[in-house]
Amino acid sequence: MVVKETGRFAGLAYLVVIVLSIPGYVTLTRLLNGDPHAVLASLATSRTAFVLAVASSAIGFLAWIVLGALLYRLMSSAGRVAGVCMVIFAIAGTAMNLIALWQLLPLAGPSDSMDSAAFASVVNGYKRLLQQAQLFSGLWLFPFGWLVVRSRVVPRVLGFCLILAGFFWLLQFATAFEPGLDRSLAFRIASAPTGISVMIGEFGTCLWLLIRGARDPEAGASTSRVAMPT
Repeated sequence: MVVKETGRFAGLAYLVVIVLSIPGYVTLTRLLNGDPHAVLASLATSRTAFVLAVASSAIGFLAWIVLGALLYRLMSSAGRVAGVCMVIFAIAGTAMNLIALWQLLPLAGPSDSMDSAAFASVVNGYKRLLQQAQLFSGLWLFPFGWLVVRSRVVPRVLGFCLILAGFFWLLQFATAFEPGLDRSLAFRIASAPTGISVMIGEFGTCLWLLIRGARDPEAGASTSRVAMPT
């Protein structure tokens, strides 16, 4: 019962990550894209939406740490090294995303004193850090997926999808260093199946944990031992 309930709490934390960080990102993208003069004028009338989007994103990212801690508690018996790596990547990703949001704080105040050059510097800094943070969005899914496969707290197919989803986020990270990469045919071919894996792996795991809870990881780990430091 404790394992099942821990799984449900992990599912709830995962849901918070999804329902707060994604809408926050979408709202900020919508508000900040466009001609700097027009965006600055728009922010003056959309200040509440902007602040709520920043707060929503921040809470969603902080929930990532809670999720990592709950998953470690749930699955570390199947591999402590992988569990520690998973938590470290979650903390690092949260920190980088929060630093990215910090870049936007000047826009929360009166914008009449900010010129277009200053605005572009703020927004470009935010976007650059946010894109680089995708490194940790990808890296944390590798030990997470591995632990799912090994412990079987949720169906193993979700674990394999989580591992594949990690490559999707690493592809997004790569675009920070190669402008136009996302428009290449090779990128689109590689990102199509991995993007689907994000939907299946992350959303599927979230819903399974939230609705069904977690299976006993000891039973799964005992039947799928592989060579890995513990």
